[in-house]
Amino acid sequence: MSRIPEISRALPVIFAVVLLTFPGLTSATAAEPAEFFEMRVRPVLANHCFACHTTARLGGLDMKSRESLLQGGDSGPAIVPGRPEQSLLIQAIQHTHERLKMPLGREKLKEEEIQDLIAWVRMGAIWPAAELDSDHRTREFIITRDQRAFWAFQPVRKSPLPKVKDTMWPEAPIDFFILSGLDARGLKPGKAADKRTMIRRAYFDLIGLPPTPEDTDAFVQDDSPDAFARVVDRLLASPRYGERWGRYWRTGRR
Repeated sequence: MSRIPEISRALPVIFAVVLLTFPGLTSATAAEPAEFFEMRVRPVLANHCFACHTTARLGGLDMKSRESLLQGGDSGPAIVPGRPEQSLLIQAIQHTHERLKMPLGREKLKEEEIQDLIAWVRMGAIWPAAELDSDHRTREFIITRDQRAFWAFQPVRKSPLPKVKDTMWPEAPIDFFILSGLDARGLKPGKAADKRTMIRRAYFDLIGLPPTPEDTDAFVQDDSPDAFARVVDRLLASPRYGERWGRYWRTGRR
């Protein structure tokens, strides 16, 4: 009986160690299972798994629902609800399985994402389904006030231009925001680039290739105020622009 007070004093330390060891538990217990799935699990599956395991069904595995995960693919059930250590999905993303290393041909998931999936399986792998009323129509989805306040759902508003020290430097409204950030850090804008440098930067940034000597000479000799804007518009309309940036749009990495 004399050891009970000692154990009680040690409980906060034990609890902290558990949270540090299993960070997924913190986020999992802070939200309802359905909300945790929608906010922390479904985005990971969509970004890293669905491309190969829905329509394509790589390895015979379809990940469009909880039932399809329980059914599994060629290697067996993908998840064992409540037992992440026995779930092939968890073994694959942790790279502890002798054959399965997922995502296939890509970098290992972030540790936070792995812990979220482990916590999800431990909670029973809840996968919310749309509720249907008596006449089989989907019930109205309720959007909370906090969800409506999310920045991406706010109407576009014209922000007032911040005050800057050098009012002659900005050439466009966005320049005021850039200069305001520099002023706050005690910095000054760099020296304006010459025209040959400007066109090379535009070409390499947008299409990944240098400008031809003819394009460079034509830009240098063009004294019209919209000369650089026309160069940028031409590059944006070029198929080379899509070829360069399409790789990053597809993979989500730069």
